[in-house]
Amino acid sequence: MKWLLRLVRRSTETFLELALIYVAVVLFAGLLFMLLEHRSLEDSLWWSVVTAMTVGYGDVVPATTMGRLIGAALMHIVPLFVIPLIIVRLLKTLVRDENLFTHAEQESIKADLADIKRALNISDSRHI
Repeated sequence: MKWLLRLVRRSTETFLELALIYVAVVLFAGLLFMLLEHRSLEDSLWWSVVTAMTVGYGDVVPATTMGRLIGAALMHIVPLFVIPLIIVRLLKTLVRDENLFTHAEQESIKADLADIKRALNISDSRHI
């Protein structure tokens, strides 16, 4: 199970990867729907997109138990897992942490603190 979590973490690094995961899930569900419900590819892909977005127009609906299970899985996977990952990835690129220090800034701060300690004759012990 750990390997699956590592695979998911590695495959969600970029927006493109997440978009491909979304498209793959929608296509896979649409193809399964087409095979199980004996519908056209166009109707099946329409159903898959509408179901993934939890719109559910009702113009194309599953009639078999397996079709309904695919619909239920799709209605849970996309809005509860894929869409939040896409949103987080987008926010990560848009939101800048103003308090984040670069490595060079951190090293400069550490050197400045060491200089201040030497100037004040403070030992390097943590009991200040």
